[in-house]
Amino acid sequence: MRRLKTVAVNGALVAGSLAVFLLVCELVFRFVLQASDVPANAFVDGLVRYAPHQTGIWRVRNEIAAPYAINAQGWNSGVGDYVLPRTPGLRRIAVIGDSYVEALQVAHDKSFAEQAAAELAQPVEILRFGISGAPLSQYLHMAEREVSRYAPDWMVVVLVHNDFDESLTPAAGRYTSSFLRVRIAGGRVEEVAPPPWRPGWREALLRTATARYLYYRWQVRPELLRHWLVASAHADASYSANIDVAAVLRRMPEVSAATDYLFGRLAAVAHAAGARLLLVMDGDRQAIYAGRESGALALNALAADLARRHGISFLDLHPVFAADWQRQGQRFEHVSDNHWNEHGHAVVGHAIAQAIRTYGP
Repeated sequence: MRRLKTVAVNGALVAGSLAVFLLVCELVFRFVLQASDVPANAFVDGLVRYAPHQTGIWRVRNEIAAPYAINAQGWNSGVGDYVLPRTPGLRRIAVIGDSYVEALQVAHDKSFAEQAAAELAQPVEILRFGISGAPLSQYLHMAEREVSRYAPDWMVVVLVHNDFDESLTPAAGRYTSSFLRVRIAGGRVEEVAPPPWRPGWREALLRTATARYLYYRWQVRPELLRHWLVASAHADASYSANIDVAAVLRRMPEVSAATDYLFGRLAAVAHAAGARLLLVMDGDRQAIYAGRESGALALNALAADLARRHGISFLDLHPVFAADWQRQGQRFEHVSDNHWNEHGHAVVGHAIAQAIRTYGP
């Protein structure tokens, strides 16, 4: 009995000390060493998005402190709330994508979308529909379920290199299982409907100031340790443009079939909405800086070829970035985050405005 009492007392002391420590951490990371604000998610009309009417400061290390503004429809936006009725004489462009369109790493009114709108001569409004982690298959879901309701003149879909294989095999994440994906069965591509997203214990944990400080601001994440261990065990892994190039290239028959199907479906959705479709593909920026060839550009070539096959306008950002790098020598992403910085967004916005002027009204 005496031993059990000692164990119980010591356990209570440990639990109490841990509770006090966590409380101190919460106070410090909330009021002294500020954690990143993180918008809460929601699942509305079959789509993962953000809960409406949220503002905050997205922080990464000591480099990024960017204000975000989630509108009534659940999207980070530089133009406020979206309305369905069109304004006569005002062109409407809808931009669809993942974290590059969400653009939490720059001020909510400084993304490439707002830059492109400012450059286009005629009055134009650009509506952004971006959610972190979404692959190409989810872009189709967003276009069909949400974007087409706004009857845009243009649908602009921004592609990055991990969009292709993750349409088949979703990446791990808090809500990635609630994205539309595709599978290949019997030689045919089939859509796999996304299950509803519901917040769980992990969501509640990541709402704490301590977790937001460590996980989001300072990027202390368990998967980084796993990545290092895997990288050390597989020294031949060829990571570039945020993908294991060799692994993706081994799946190219599946990736090509899925991409062909998804491009065709996107073209049909855009046509039904009365919109022109423009696909915009990111470049391998690290390869540009290093002056080397990139295996990841096989996906750029695939996207360009399939876009031509489906009669879709296509903009490859790799030569755009390469030309700007030769002129200015200024990087396109943050030091502590691979997403585009303000210069990168400005370059992309200018290129998109030029493409829209080239391809027509």
